[in-house]
Amino acid sequence: MPRPHVPRFARPELLGPSRRARWRRWVLRRAAAAVCAAGAVVVLVGVVRPPPPATTPVLVAAHDLARGAVLDHEDVRLVHVPRDPPPVATTGDPSTLVGRRLSTAVLGGEPLTTTRLVPRTPADDLPAGTVAAHVVVADEHVLDLVSAGHRVTLFAELGGAALARDVLVLGVDTPEPASVTGPLPGADGLPGGLVCALSPADLERVFAGQRPEGGAPRVLPVVTGAAAG
Repeated sequence: MPRPHVPRFARPELLGPSRRARWRRWVLRRAAAAVCAAGAVVVLVGVVRPPPPATTPVLVAAHDLARGAVLDHEDVRLVHVPRDPPPVATTGDPSTLVGRRLSTAVLGGEPLTTTRLVPRTPADDLPAGTVAAHVVVADEHVLDLVSAGHRVTLFAELGGAALARDVLVLGVDTPEPASVTGPLPGADGLPGGLVCALSPADLERVFAGQRPEGGAPRVLPVVTGAAAG
């Protein structure tokens, strides 16, 4: 009985003994080795690569802001900055900034630090170890040069050595404008002055020189810089 005819299929070219088949197997082995090497590199980089640096949310100026501007929600923008080193005097809470007045001009993108804000009260942001004290200025024109946040050196009205240096100004008050009819007889207008953060030692030096007619001594403030931040 004749055996049934079974068709024979050609051996795949990759398995054959021909030179072309051997060359194709060599190419495939090289390609597989390259893929494995690339995968190993990716895994190694993922293991060795340090984690992304920790960040913290910080509010910055959304655009240029002038000194004296009252901050609104449109004036602030939240960004994330590296936590190392930690941002100083910054905040990520808009409620701590909105409605506050700037003591200095701020450029767009600059962090809005609490040191750039006009204090709500003379004791707001009072540095440790100091007290808020009101000093009368001998020359009221200097009040046009000073604002909350500035640093000043205080001299006695008659000159001499400095009474206090690097004093933080918490607030500025200007003299009341003269009335059209003039002050009442015997009534003097309130003098202008500064609310300053003074250490106890500076406070004693400033108020040691009482005026002969009574009242607080007058000082001559010299602006030396703005508060850091």
